[in-house]
Amino acid sequence: MIFDTLRWKWRFIILEEDGGGAGGEGSSGGTPEGDTPPEDTQDNPEKPEEPEEPQAPGYFAQLPETKAKSESYKALYKYQKLDELTDALIEANEKLKGMDRAIIVPEKGDKEGAAEFARKLGVPDEPAGYKMNALADVSKKQPELVEAIRKGCRRMLLTMRQGEAIGEMIASVNKANEIHEKIEIRNSLEHQSERVAALYRDEFPADIDRKNAAAEDISRYESFLKETGLEEIINTSRLAGNPQLIKAISAYAKKHGGTVTAKGTGLAMGTKPQGRQNANESRDWKEFKESRR
Repeated sequence: MIFDTLRWKWRFIILEEDGGGAGGEGSSGGTPEGDTPPEDTQDNPEKPEEPEEPQAPGYFAQLPETKAKSESYKALYKYQKLDELTDALIEANEKLKGMDRAIIVPEKGDKEGAAEFARKLGVPDEPAGYKMNALADVSKKQPELVEAIRKGCRRMLLTMRQGEAIGEMIASVNKANEIHEKIEIRNSLEHQSERVAALYRDEFPADIDRKNAAAEDISRYESFLKETGLEEIINTSRLAGNPQLIKAISAYAKKHGGTVTAKGTGLAMGTKPQGRQNANESRDWKEFKESRR
């Protein structure tokens, strides 16, 4: 289009120089015959079509004229049908109902607001509000521990459900520890003979002598536990099968007239000791046994 315009103007200039622009022959006003100037679209840009303004819905006829023509009511033009308007109204109302249950965060320093805020979250007013049902067994043995857990939950503003989850987690950890401890105790009892015999490696080069010495120690040790009532306490703790403890108690029992079996019998764990009790028991040993009955 630009090149067409320039071409036409250039021809007009040439014709003018030849006299055509001054009313010469074949010209009536300077425009070459059969040649019309192109339309200048830059001077006459096409106007974009303006979007149609939305019309008021039909139900607006039921409104007062002032409201129907109000700018604020024009926001309702998008609901052209009455059922569309009512659906939108019901949806908005449901959202407002949800706002009634909203929890407002209190201002800093507002103690009453903070207490109400915590209460709405489900935080009990006192540590005792945490039931800790999962720690019922622990509470019987260590009530102060469970109380400390409750206080910690309240200090952290945990909800009652969160507090119960903490209790359940601790209970599961305790259970796992108990299982692991029982396995260790069982292994210690099963291998106590080998472990006691290993303590005599320097004293007895021969393996059979080490085994006999360990059998005597274990026999005295088990008799000592039975006579003093410590069997269940020791054998359910981490001291069960401890070789140093077995050797020490055996030495104490031997010194104070404790029961001893024939050397080399190789008594198994739990076997009742054979042989007679030493008639020459010391006074200390007798008093100790009597105190444990």
